[in-house]
Amino acid sequence: MARYRMKPSVFLLLCVFLLSLVSIESLFGAERGTKITWYRADFPPVTIPDGPRADTGFFDKAMNQIVEQLDGYQHVFAEANFKRIMAELKNSSDVVCCPSLYKTKEREKFIAFSGPAMIVLPNGVISSKKNQEKLSPHIDEDGIISIRSLLQDKKTTLGISSGRKYSGGIDEILGEFGGQRNLVVRPGIDVFKGLMAMMQEGRIDSLLGYPIEAEYFLESNNQAGDYIYYPIKESSVEFTIGYVGCSDSPEGRQIIEQVNEIVKRYRDNTFIDYYGTWLNSATKVIHQKMAKKYYQSLGSDQ
Repeated sequence: MARYRMKPSVFLLLCVFLLSLVSIESLFGAERGTKITWYRADFPPVTIPDGPRADTGFFDKAMNQIVEQLDGYQHVFAEANFKRIMAELKNSSDVVCCPSLYKTKEREKFIAFSGPAMIVLPNGVISSKKNQEKLSPHIDEDGIISIRSLLQDKKTTLGISSGRKYSGGIDEILGEFGGQRNLVVRPGIDVFKGLMAMMQEGRIDSLLGYPIEAEYFLESNNQAGDYIYYPIKESSVEFTIGYVGCSDSPEGRQIIEQVNEIVKRYRDNTFIDYYGTWLNSATKVIHQKMAKKYYQSLGSDQ
């Protein structure tokens, strides 16, 4: 049987062609860069991943500002509850980031955090006016409520979201009452809306959340004035701090270094305005003064 022998010139052309394919693939791969999966919860008005008001949450806007200036990466967006987001940050082999996180010692074991990105007014107890009398034994003359007293009262129920951190010493108190029937832990992608629905249905008497969450819900459902916000007696902070977090890997830490530079440019102006969109005019002024004072107190490396 006769053998076909490739001419040297044809062989050379084939090699050049194959090498060019490899070069093109390498070029496009370099342009695409490392993939970052940005996880957000359904947590209006902090993050709003979908629906008619998608990407209008204050941390949505901050995230988009950051993404626009992070060159050389593939950005992918996903939605999950906080419990799932924590699992992805901890266990995923890919780079995972979340634009709206609280920092805790436990989370610092597996998350690389940015510097302070957003100053947020603290969580409080939210309830309907019809439950005011039921909660009154736990509210002082200044309208401040004790959640320890509230949870010691087996006749009242408090709703919280699974996987969410409430900060300011609140999580430690919730831990003392974990497993009690009057502390209702709700799973689900939406962090606040489902709890409000449970309260409307009479399944819980109150819930933990931000004043901006209540404002958003009331505005969306034309129910202004139906609910009351109570500051928490045991809270140790006048405000809480939101951070951007990524997987604690070499790639994740490198991304956070770049995120930090972007955050520092916008947190004391543009990011304050993003948050202020969801406040009434009086509260907006208080927040602006509080946030600017805090950022001015930080060193240049924070």
